Amino acid sequence: MSRATAVLVCAMLFATGCGLSPTDDEVLCELDERTVFVLVAQAVPSATLIPCLLEYPAGWTYEGSDVRNGVARYWLESDRAGPRAVEVGLLPGCDVSDLRERPQLGTQPGVRVFDEPLTLRPYAANRFFVFEGGCVVFRWRFTTSTEEAPNLAHEAVQVLTFLPRAHLVRFVDREFGQTLCGAQASPCVDGG
Repeated sequence: MSRATAVLVCAMLFATGCGLSPTDDEVLCELDERTVFVLVAQAVPSATLIPCLLEYPAGWTYEGSDVRNGVARYWLESDRAGPRAVEVGLLPGCDVSDLRERPQLGTQPGVRVFDEPLTLRPYAANRFFVFEGGCVVFRWRFTTSTEEAPNLAHEAVQVLTFLPRAHLVRFVDREFGQTLCGAQASPCVDGG
């Protein structure tokens, strides 16, 4: 998809006047005409998987997102862990060479999981999900101290899953008659 086509698709996605607000369910694993995942997929066109949530755990809400060339991220707020308690970021790759792999956590084929050491006060940790063409960084940054922190961290990451980019390629073709370039589609060509 050229830059001009990407702008056209972005305009179509938000033509209903619906922007991203903290109450929108923008990061749930559902494809509709307002989905932010098309923008996320174009931000990191090499990624074969796009991070999304199955549901919001009790007390968690979508706080916002930032999608740019080469990175896409969104934040979750918790009524117990504070604002921006979790950041989910999609990147073209991550350096995990010094990290410990957690093979028992790899629940999706082709996804390798790595952890950085965590700190407890305040609760902060990074988990890396590495797959073909991309990496998702799941960052916990709790602003409130709570004995529930390990349980809150676990419930937040349990709802993280991945939407295959191929689903988005088909969605954009079907709904907009456009080609979403990149992994699992035509190569991207930077155009006017």
